[in-house]
Amino acid sequence: MIKKILLTLLALLAIMLLIGAMLSQRYEVSRSVVIKAPTDRIFPLIAQLENWPQWNPFIEIDPTIMTTLGPKTSGVGASQSWTGDSGGGRLSFTESDPASGVTCDMVFLNGVNEAPATCWLRMQPRSDGSVEVVWTLDGEMNLPLLGGFMARMADGMLGPAFERGLEKLQARAEGREPPPAQR
Repeated sequence: MIKKILLTLLALLAIMLLIGAMLSQRYEVSRSVVIKAPTDRIFPLIAQLENWPQWNPFIEIDPTIMTTLGPKTSGVGASQSWTGDSGGGRLSFTESDPASGVTCDMVFLNGVNEAPATCWLRMQPRSDGSVEVVWTLDGEMNLPLLGGFMARMADGMLGPAFERGLEKLQARAEGREPPPAQR
């Protein structure tokens, strides 16, 4: 009886690993917010890396994060790296346009592999004078066997953090203090 149970569990594990190996490791997470402020108030918050702590939600999630700014902190080529209990990584701006926003190449360091990603913070002016800001992260988990499962969970894991970050960005751009973090 125990032998049958162990064989069944082993077969289920093998099936799960096979499925994991076949799943795509690509993911995309995207959230947006409408900000009642012009792009020239929003752009410095997203385009100058020294302003990111004002709205970056991941510092609330992992207070051990230590960020190191690169020699250039705004415009194409601006860069930063970070380490913390939740992992580390680095990013650099590949596009920076005061009318539309920023794009950056990112690499997440998970202790085993590097996981590449691209991040966009896009500003889309609206007819009522407000601006929709869309924050998107597109990447690859790069974890053998488990990456496909992790990619399926990315939106649920990162989406709430993106929402919090956009809520903080909105408050800052509109001249308000962000609401306290929900614990």
